[in-house]
Amino acid sequence: MTDDMMQLAMAAPVVVAQRMMRMALAGTSPSASDRKEMKRMSAEKVAALTESWNNTATQMTRAYIGLSFDVMRLAWSPLYRKGSSVNTAVERFSNAATTSMQKSLGPIRRRAVANSKRLGRKGRS
Repeated sequence: MTDDMMQLAMAAPVVVAQRMMRMALAGTSPSASDRKEMKRMSAEKVAALTESWNNTATQMTRAYIGLSFDVMRLAWSPLYRKGSSVNTAVERFSNAATTSMQKSLGPIRRRAVANSKRLGRKGRS
């Protein structure tokens, strides 16, 4: 997860700077290419947010269902307590929260890194 966050932290400012520069240079009359890039930027943000939100909701729903089952097992099954503990349930929920964060950052990171590469190539050509 640290690598993903590092990639996002490196790519996002580059993409923002490249796009802001392009908008500033376009001024009040952007070319067709500039308008296309601005539309793409908006559509990508919506798509990334939607995918990220869905991933987060899915992962956290799974985590809450798992936590519910852990609580039921711990509370109602004396036999189950021998092989499990509250610490195990908490650790499992904590791992689920980390997984949720990874899944939610994934779509945003992928798009930011891809845009950084794509916009960097355009700037060199």
